[in-house]
Amino acid sequence: MKRASSILLPLALVVPASVWSATPALADTGSASTPIGSMAVTIDGGEFTEECTEFPYQIVVTDAASDVQWSAEVSATRRGGGRVNGMETGYGSGTFTAALQICSGDGAGRWSARVAVHLAETSGSTRAYDRSLRLGFPISKATTTTTITGAAIRGGKTVVTGTVLDSSGGAATSKFGYVTIKVERPDGSWQRGGRKQVDAAGAFTVTVNRVLSSGTKLQAVFQGTEEAKASATADYTISP
Repeated sequence: MKRASSILLPLALVVPASVWSATPALADTGSASTPIGSMAVTIDGGEFTEECTEFPYQIVVTDAASDVQWSAEVSATRRGGGRVNGMETGYGSGTFTAALQICSGDGAGRWSARVAVHLAETSGSTRAYDRSLRLGFPISKATTTTTITGAAIRGGKTVVTGTVLDSSGGAATSKFGYVTIKVERPDGSWQRGGRKQVDAAGAFTVTVNRVLSSGTKLQAVFQGTEEAKASATADYTISP
């Protein structure tokens, strides 16, 4: 494994998790102390932003001389789901960043990570210490927004267009999921009007095989994907 690059920090400085993550509630931090240095590890959770998303973790080493070599080996698992691993090494005190790549097939949910910490002097008395940390962090499907952008009559049919975008404003997680158009009946109940796959840009075009009159209400329901949550539009009324 290549040695991590470092940014030296003053000794005994521990950087709070809120500095590292825009959403500290999704992060968990553990720390370990030894006579030759201390290490704090923070793993960030969050939402999928694509099929395989990198979730960062940060390592802060303090009170370690320049001849102290350290390593942090991360083994993260989700019960009933996947397992991912990562390892970083370096020398001396500093802040170091890396990432765990978690794919949608590994699953959203609560993840648990064991971090094996090792610090060893490479000169002098060559003391060495091993510690273990346990961290938990959540991984969730991306939040989506489904929108109907128009409804037009073409050749005796009603063509409904719209988009399904995730919280990043893109379609990396929502693409290729399916949207169902629901049409309100005169009695207020709903019936299925058509179903179509979302394209790579997050757009959909669903054809309802009849002319829908002005004032008819529609809904678009996105069923979700392995990376994105389901969502639905508010009522959309066909205008004259």
